[in-house]
Amino acid sequence: MAEVRPVTAVEDVQATVNSLGALFDVTQDVSEVSASKDARNEVSASKDGRKLPDGPPLFMYLMAGCAALNSTNIGFDIGASTGVALLLQEEWQLTDGQVGLFMGSFSFVAAFGGLSSQAVSDRLGRRWTFAVTQVVLLVGLAIMASAVSFGMLMVGRVFVGLAVGFGLAVDPLYITELAPAQHRGRLTSWPEIATNLGILLGFVVNWAFADIDHAISWRLMLAVGGILPIALLVLSLKVMPESPRWLISKGRVEEATLVLRSSHPQNEDIAAVVEAIQSEISEEQLNESSGWAPLFCPDKVTKRLLLIGIGVAFSQQISGVDCVLAYSPTIFKRAHVATSEQSLFALTMLVGFTKTAFIVLAACYMDTKGRRPLLILSTTAMTVCLATLALAMGLDISWLSVVAVCSYVAAFSLGMGPITWIIAAEVFPSQIRAKAMSLATFTNRMTSGMLTLTFLPLSDAMGGQAQYFGLLAVLTGLTAVFACVVVPETKQMTLEQLHQHIGRMVHRADPQGESRI
Repeated sequence: MAEVRPVTAVEDVQATVNSLGALFDVTQDVSEVSASKDARNEVSASKDGRKLPDGPPLFMYLMAGCAALNSTNIGFDIGASTGVALLLQEEWQLTDGQVGLFMGSFSFVAAFGGLSSQAVSDRLGRRWTFAVTQVVLLVGLAIMASAVSFGMLMVGRVFVGLAVGFGLAVDPLYITELAPAQHRGRLTSWPEIATNLGILLGFVVNWAFADIDHAISWRLMLAVGGILPIALLVLSLKVMPESPRWLISKGRVEEATLVLRSSHPQNEDIAAVVEAIQSEISEEQLNESSGWAPLFCPDKVTKRLLLIGIGVAFSQQISGVDCVLAYSPTIFKRAHVATSEQSLFALTMLVGFTKTAFIVLAACYMDTKGRRPLLILSTTAMTVCLATLALAMGLDISWLSVVAVCSYVAAFSLGMGPITWIIAAEVFPSQIRAKAMSLATFTNRMTSGMLTLTFLPLSDAMGGQAQYFGLLAVLTGLTAVFACVVVPETKQMTLEQLHQHIGRMVHRADPQGESRI
């Protein structure tokens, strides 16, 4: 009997995608597929027995899509929680403070999950961090869906928050380390697209279960969220390769080379890419004994990079986007737009559709128009929309409130949403990247938690939601100023070129200061 060569899951998926790409004329015609079949089927075994295809960069898009599924999980929880909170407040007679704790604790715990993800991803690798994230998320969802008390519900919320913290840090990190510079902007916007799709899916599930008995409908909303984590757990263990930068940092250069050949264009000099990464890793190893010191006692260049990366992470949430999403049914209810749960959830679906459509539009222009112009346009438009929302709620103009909220999330998706994590992942040097991404995630989630926790009581204390959104308009205007003054353009730069560029900027501003990275 002839020996049958085993085929890995990665090869199967790669071959399928290549065939579909050829069918729809995405990458090459049928004759080219046939001619290059043997070349694409060349694989080499990695250390753990898995095999990687030496194929075109279409594989890179596939792996980025797998990583982005983690953000879909995050988005689903955000979207579904809006309906769960509204139904639970009626079913369990929760106070505004308890609702705020339910919504805000998610972000507070995610902040600490983001910090711990650095230790997990540096020790276990990015791929295993994805797997751990899905297990923690599944545990949290199971506890929440079966909760019989508010305390039990909050225990599950803690697990979900930890999983979200892991995911927010590792998604852009994995894609940034896998993708070449010319594709990085588009690909690192995928987690934000996936988050939006997840939010929309959560809104749709809320709407679908709105007419079911409230005693079980909110449990079903949470239970549906367990489907994608199971799928991603399988993908992370069976299909996704490890980050080439992490592999090189562990001395597994041959495996890293195989991954880079699969994720980079065929005409790219992989040896030069490996050499550049090795150079970064060598410097990282020289500085690893300092622990967190480079972050808290940085030189002038690193200080600027931290200001940019952590600053945009803070700016994203101080604009109040999570408040608008988490409390959109409440906002529309108090604006007298609708009263029934079915109608309120239908309006949140409209918000979700708008947000998703504009994030896709932003991804198309990310690498051509640049990060900085879109960020400035986005923050400026968000400021105008928040001011309009404050005016609409103050004058009780219901239809204008809907327009303002939809316009606000569209403006957010056009720039601030995806660009935040692109810039954060791009600006941090290798020796502090994982720790700095964790710190940026911590800042982002703590800011979100602070706003979502205090939204209901603070808006009441200020005299209404109109005054609260007026305050958010002022804060968002300040983020537009920050984007204009501090944030540089990072379009199509390698990580090394970007760091050298920032170093020259700092040196020109302060010739006597340190400019090394």
